[in-house]
Amino acid sequence: MSMGDGVPGLFYLQKMYWAVIGSAIAAGTVINVLNRFLARQRLRDSSLTPSKPKSIFFGTYATLTAVVREASYATLPPLSIRGHTYHFAPLGPLAIILANLIVVLVFCFYELDTADQWKWEDIGYRTGFIAICQLPLIFLLAGRQNLIGILVGMSYERLNWYHRWIARTLWLTATIHMCFWFRDWGRYDYILYELKHYTLATRGFAAWCILTFIVITSAAPIRRFGYEFFVLQHLVTFVGFIAAVWLHAPAEVKVWVWIPIGFLVFDRVARYLCATYANLSIFHRSKNPTHALWANRATFTPLPGNVTRIAIENPGVRWKPGQHVFLTCHSIVPLQSHPFTISSIPEDNSLVMYVRAEKGGTRRFFRYASKHHQVLGGNDTAPAKPARTVFVEGPYGCMRPLQQFDSVILLAGGMGATFTVPCLRDIVARWRTENTQGQSSKLTRLAATKRIRFVWVIKSRTQLSWFENQLQSVLTDVQECQLANPDIIREIEMSIYITCDEKLEPAQSTLCAQASQFPPQPATLPEEKPVEKVSEKATTEEKDNTSVNSSGQSGCRPNGGCCCTASIEDEEDITETKCTCSGHAAPQSTDIKPAPELDTKPALPISRPHDLMILSGRPHARTIIRKVLEKAEGESAVVVCGPRGLSDDVRRSVVSLSDERAVHKGTGAQGIYLHVEQFGW
Repeated sequence: MSMGDGVPGLFYLQKMYWAVIGSAIAAGTVINVLNRFLARQRLRDSSLTPSKPKSIFFGTYATLTAVVREASYATLPPLSIRGHTYHFAPLGPLAIILANLIVVLVFCFYELDTADQWKWEDIGYRTGFIAICQLPLIFLLAGRQNLIGILVGMSYERLNWYHRWIARTLWLTATIHMCFWFRDWGRYDYILYELKHYTLATRGFAAWCILTFIVITSAAPIRRFGYEFFVLQHLVTFVGFIAAVWLHAPAEVKVWVWIPIGFLVFDRVARYLCATYANLSIFHRSKNPTHALWANRATFTPLPGNVTRIAIENPGVRWKPGQHVFLTCHSIVPLQSHPFTISSIPEDNSLVMYVRAEKGGTRRFFRYASKHHQVLGGNDTAPAKPARTVFVEGPYGCMRPLQQFDSVILLAGGMGATFTVPCLRDIVARWRTENTQGQSSKLTRLAATKRIRFVWVIKSRTQLSWFENQLQSVLTDVQECQLANPDIIREIEMSIYITCDEKLEPAQSTLCAQASQFPPQPATLPEEKPVEKVSEKATTEEKDNTSVNSSGQSGCRPNGGCCCTASIEDEEDITETKCTCSGHAAPQSTDIKPAPELDTKPALPISRPHDLMILSGRPHARTIIRKVLEKAEGESAVVVCGPRGLSDDVRRSVVSLSDERAVHKGTGAQGIYLHVEQFGW
């Protein structure tokens, strides 16, 4: 359709828009391929610094990467209004969304005069054509089997954030399209007449109303209010929107409706095929020879803190650390599927998930586990119920392999350890395998990592019981590797911070604030002497002193403040424990059978490198990261999973340290890769 001399045609602009989108995807694909090649090269490098660039090309690439990272990782400070804190997305994703918005607006108004009333109809046509050509991108970003994600190396849950903002850009374009038609009709007071008698206008207005409803109900507060309801209404309204757009669009542009429908069909077919393979035992006879039809059966175990441990022995899926699956158990929670992080590693031959009971399906899981399973640590001798049939979809999730980095820093808050613990165990398992097999006959190493720093911030000492055995096993494995190969650097440092942080685990009452009537307890850090020389009586007393009661008020100050909320600037400056607060125990709901608390080990001497260091207070992320980076001889990785406050703090620390080290100025300092794990923004 021609709009005059020098004015691009409507179909040409649609092609130009997808040329821009295709170029961006192609650039992301090239970067993804290059990063994969770099990871392979590092594992094949036999030098002492495999994670350090050794050529002009990769040195230049590292410098450019550092510049982009500093800009994209940065985030605006959170905004507090009337007690509510609002967090902002990093500048990198915001820049991509802003760039897309600018491209769309330029294409909408290029060479058209908005002040000329005779051009309003042309603008209406132009914006309509630009709006409808955005539909395929929205559907591409929405699928779990995501083609864009495969190309650029991003998981679907991260792309879903872009899906929502591209949809909002589509709504803005459709609104401009409608307003200019209304403006054109309004000159003759013809708007209501057109909506009543012009079928094309009626269908278009209906499509805009449905899209407006979708955009409003996709806001974060509404999604969190009832996610199951949101998913159901989202699917229903989406069908209505597509039908209305198809009826409204002219025949020559209906292809832009059929393309997203094709993407949706591909996503569903691919998901159903993968789920069929993962859940039918006919494909996994060697793993589950006794199962008649379904391959995956799970046991449900209650843990302290209203947490359910779900374990699937010999699952029909293969996964990597940091991935998650969608779990369905119709016999307990019918017609619901929930995403849960995989907290085990493939070497365990068991797919384990830790699920906190909050509401809906997760609450039912814990209620079933508490009622029908022997409670962990309890004296109930009743036989456990048989495993239940479950269905898994996935795994999903993607990040750069951590074993390629010189140093890895893992920070978690509360349930965020379900993500970082398997990452930690995977690297140590690679160290152990290398130590067992040796390097003489291997062309590639299993891990280039030399140092690991693990930090876990928890609210209650009872939470430590979830992973205490795994963490102690990791320390033992690292010590064995160091003894077997003292010439190879294998260092690990762990810290457990216990803090009364309501954001880590929502409490039903502020227990520390109610503790003014309780006197503070004395410090209980044992003297710095070998553990084997400590008498059994002394060990028992220490354990009793550091155990947590149901209200967890042992470490609270008389004035009502909680001493474990203090920030610890530097762990090396701590010579004694000034606070014994263990954080209050996890709140137990009145309608859920609580699991009994477990006794936990006392805080061990800080000077012993292979002990699990337990501290009362809040970590100082910048100091922790800086100390590791000072020893790094190659690119480092920082992984954080937890509350938004912790994630933002780590982001700012990484950006500040990268700028301080002047990686982008050619100082020779190595870069920092940051991965923030959270389900959407």
